[in-house]
Amino acid sequence: MTGPARFRVRYFDPARSGVVDEAIEAVSEAAARESLAAARRVVLDLQPLASGAAPARPAGAPFDVAWWCRELRTLLKAGMTVVEALETLQVQAGGGVRERVHNHLLRALREGQSLSRAMRGCGAFSDVLVASVSASERTSTLVDALDDYLRYDELLRRLRRQAVSAAIYPAVVTALGAVIALFLLLYVVPRFSRMYTDVHRNLSPATQAVLWLSAVVRSHFAVIIAALVTAGFGAVAAWRHGWVARAAAAVVAGIGPLDRRIDTYRLAKLYQSLALMFRGGYTLDEAIEVAGGMDLGRRLSVSLAQARRDIARGRSVAAALSEAGLTDAVTERLLAVGERTGAFDTVLQTIADRHAEDFATFVERATRIIEPLLLLGVALVVGGIVVMMYMPIFDIANSIR
Repeated sequence: MTGPARFRVRYFDPARSGVVDEAIEAVSEAAARESLAAARRVVLDLQPLASGAAPARPAGAPFDVAWWCRELRTLLKAGMTVVEALETLQVQAGGGVRERVHNHLLRALREGQSLSRAMRGCGAFSDVLVASVSASERTSTLVDALDDYLRYDELLRRLRRQAVSAAIYPAVVTALGAVIALFLLLYVVPRFSRMYTDVHRNLSPATQAVLWLSAVVRSHFAVIIAALVTAGFGAVAAWRHGWVARAAAAVVAGIGPLDRRIDTYRLAKLYQSLALMFRGGYTLDEAIEVAGGMDLGRRLSVSLAQARRDIARGRSVAAALSEAGLTDAVTERLLAVGERTGAFDTVLQTIADRHAEDFATFVERATRIIEPLLLLGVALVVGGIVVMMYMPIFDIANSIR
């Protein structure tokens, strides 16, 4: 008996008010259509997939959402309609993922869908941007929504750049130290070892260990180089597939103090997205629902879901978020002020800026501590090899006296 077949299906989901493109399993095409119809989903396209295949998605380089927002905003401010602006962007797309995204958006708009629904069905845009555009459609403020998202995107990019910049210097120092150590082991130590053999002196255990390590490196040099090259290519592949990020997240999660500091970045992302959506006209409950689908880590996602339930039961926002562990003393008071004055979007933006500044300060301080420690470690390794090489020479000089 054959197992279920896989199909690529594109359908309209009334519950999500958007077009969905995904892979499903069914014993036949008719069975697939029946199951979708039973779920009240309108099938737009159904194609059989080869075993192991995945639904079609925009291929190639990732779609640059910030570029799209900037270009669309400029064209809209110039007086174009949304369709005219997207047609203009399609002309300059030049193929690839940009052309596929714009083809999808234009086709959906010509079918009568709103821009936010077209973006949701495309799969290339974040939930936060889609929510902001959806809110702007109620008030005809699409340009303002794009401006808000660009500020949100710039905040996240700035924090990521600070973290990456802080990691570059340690990586360079470590690589330079490794190169110097290999040079000493491969070129300098072997020449000293011949001199030690000629004088027939007893060598200290530390010097013997350095000579042994040098001999091992020289005898297995090709294997070591091949391993380093393989590790380099593996690291690049792991980075592109997101394995490095997941491994780093797992390591950070196991280190309590560091995980709490990374939560500061996640909280900045959370409150910035809430401010963006609240400013666009979303209720706080709707904004929290969208934010719950963001990559905030398991702990914050669970806490946010708890806060949403408490708010739905009638608790104040400040109390609910505080009980869920999503605030500190200052944040809780700011939220209480926002509830009292009604300037909730301003308060959320202030909280996001506070967390962003805290994270930037942490990165700066950590860099100032790690850099000298790393330099000291590299100096100890390289200096230790040099001292071990020269110790027999000191012994020879003392014997001559």
